Amino acid sequence: MSSDPTLDPTRLDARALADAVRRGAVSAVDVARAHLARVAADRHHAILAVDPDRVIAQATAVDARPDRDRLPLAGVPVTVKDNVDVAGEVTTAGSLAHDGMPAEADAPVVTRLRAAGAVLLGRANMDEVAMGASTQTSAYGPTRNPADPRRSPGGSSGGCAAAVAAGLVPLAVGTDTGGSIREPASQCGVVGMAPSPGLVPADGVLPFHPELDRVGPLARTAADAALLLDVLAGGLADPSPVRRIGVVAELSGPRNRPDVLDAFDRWSRDLETSGIEVVTVSVADGPEALAAYMTLTSVAALDWLGPWLASGRAGEEVVRRAEYAASLVEEGAERVEWAEQVRTRLHDQVAAALREVDVLVSPTMPTVAPPLVGEITPEELADPLAAPYTDCWTVVANLAGVPALSVPAPAVGLPVGAMLMGRPGADADLLALAPTR
Repeated sequence: MSSDPTLDPTRLDARALADAVRRGAVSAVDVARAHLARVAADRHHAILAVDPDRVIAQATAVDARPDRDRLPLAGVPVTVKDNVDVAGEVTTAGSLAHDGMPAEADAPVVTRLRAAGAVLLGRANMDEVAMGASTQTSAYGPTRNPADPRRSPGGSSGGCAAAVAAGLVPLAVGTDTGGSIREPASQCGVVGMAPSPGLVPADGVLPFHPELDRVGPLARTAADAALLLDVLAGGLADPSPVRRIGVVAELSGPRNRPDVLDAFDRWSRDLETSGIEVVTVSVADGPEALAAYMTLTSVAALDWLGPWLASGRAGEEVVRRAEYAASLVEEGAERVEWAEQVRTRLHDQVAAALREVDVLVSPTMPTVAPPLVGEITPEELADPLAAPYTDCWTVVANLAGVPALSVPAPAVGLPVGAMLMGRPGADADLLALAPTR
């Protein structure tokens, strides 16, 4: 197959790229080679373990498929977070404490990607066993933010967000237990979604807290995110009209940096200008969500962390989190019971708010991307919002059991995200609303 020499595949979004491959305007092999060259030249350390021969073999197979003209992701390079099983590859989860055994089978989401014609390109860097919000705890070195390389890309799916933002791939698959897709999407200026619980299968993915874990898309546009989610979920319902949105007061107040609030206000005003009614609603326990989340996820991790700790190769953050969980257990059941009560109240409060409005909105996180450790200035060290509380708003959606999407807000300077939360099953509504910003 000959390709149009004037076409640069790395500049196309996923929909346009798949269309070009389906039409024969460019071959999947040429698409793969162009993106491999981008990865080889990249200095953000977003994608690990790239096997060019394996990538080209996948692309060659796509070009040879008789159904190529019907593949939704024909020839589109996709990177997956390193806690998702890919047959024949070791799932390291950003750790040296893994068992070293290659996965025997693809995770269902990988099977769906292959069936849709995607070309898997490497593994995305991540915080070790998803414990972190910066991608600095990876045993393979930190990932840098393409918006400012001295800053964090967020985490734990920071490699996914950085890879998409840097143009290494148009799409990535991450995981989100408390914000690990949406928070890096916000920091890197891309789109990221934690889908409705159970919408995307999590089999073959290293669990953190199975009741809270989500597998979802990252992309440069909401339309591309919708395309990928449709594949991962095995189909999406058609969106319903969104006529009324609620700004969550507890997540949209002075705990956010002024520049974050400015960007979010511009974004929400754009929605209002488009004809959507914007009102204020309350989720009273929102400020308690992070503490409850840390308690629940840390204790739950004790169920699966044992072999990682026993290896003697687990990193400092993993050991610290295990010690914290052990201390909670020693304190007795009261703390965990409190956290479960907060979770129940959040579920009820979010459900009540979503009976008043179609979608809830807030900033995705209260700050912009913090500097990487070792690159923090004295002024930034004195800023309380530079502390690692980047997940304090995103955890609300996981605890409440609702889908949530982060989209770029019109920021001046570093990227800012706006978060949308909807009723379970209303994933398509959020994605359809996002382009109206």
